[in-house]
Amino acid sequence: MRIGITYDLREDYGISEDSSVFADFCQPSEISYLADAIRECGWEPVSIGNMHKLYQWLRADNPRPDLVFATDEGILSRNREAIVPALLELAGIPCIGSDAYAMGLSQNKYHTKLAARQLGLYVPGCLYIPHGQEKLEAYLHAGMKRNKLEFPVVVKPNCEGYSMGVGVASNPRELAEQVRWNMEQYHDAVLCEAYIRGEEVYVPVVGTGTDAYALGIGACKYEDGSPIDIFSLGDKCFRAIRDEAASFGAAADRTLRKHALSIHRHLQCRDLSRSDFKVDEAGKAWFLEINPRPGLTPGGPFETCARAAGKTYAGVIGEIVRSAAARCSLFPGSKGE
Repeated sequence: MRIGITYDLREDYGISEDSSVFADFCQPSEISYLADAIRECGWEPVSIGNMHKLYQWLRADNPRPDLVFATDEGILSRNREAIVPALLELAGIPCIGSDAYAMGLSQNKYHTKLAARQLGLYVPGCLYIPHGQEKLEAYLHAGMKRNKLEFPVVVKPNCEGYSMGVGVASNPRELAEQVRWNMEQYHDAVLCEAYIRGEEVYVPVVGTGTDAYALGIGACKYEDGSPIDIFSLGDKCFRAIRDEAASFGAAADRTLRKHALSIHRHLQCRDLSRSDFKVDEAGKAWFLEINPRPGLTPGGPFETCARAAGKTYAGVIGEIVRSAAARCSLFPGSKGE
């Protein structure tokens, strides 16, 4: 079975390595690591590149792979993560991962929070600030009061990822400055979110529908082992961090797994996702967001939780591919089958 891989590199968009604005890209070594895992499962990886290269590749009528593993992110569009699955659906090529609708909905953090709250998950209070909002200071003052938000608050763009634009505002001046900066850089609405003191954690999910399961619970730590409170772009790009399996007690762990599966299934995510939470000082899990196209980096969340569960990275990649193949009535051969 031939498996195409879509991905973004910084050079595709002329983004420098030290950019403090855009960072949601793959490293060539990450794509090689994923390709090696696909080979280890007995399948043939096919490198495609970003959405623009996929579009040209389809127009050139190249030999079609059996499946395409979408790992690209795109840039400066609320539709950016939905474009590849939409193109593949139009071309009649099965996609590993969620469809365009689930990708678009989950990319909108505010709409995802509304869905999560409806499911009974704890969600931090937030204020949605439309892009281009006039009389910004007055809007923020009224919105903070209406939503019973107090400083400090977390500020983030509504439709970005990789902690791009995430910051903490301690007073009205900082809040207005950070909101304006985010709007200027990302041309998007901004969220002002209640600050939850605690540890940020993640729950990778593998599978689709009733077959989906939570792979484990993990957290990123600073190199000295201290927990990360607010996971910023600076932390991800310019500080030494490591992933570790995490546990907060049997009851809290069950809740984290249950909530990750609940939002994964409700949004009809397919094959894989990763939900992020904040566990506060009382052990309560607060839902932050879901990423149906999470990073599959060496030593990252999926490999960390796989190892803690007695599995290998390649083994979990194989489970993800088989989930997609089962949905599409494909029957891939692999070593050991």
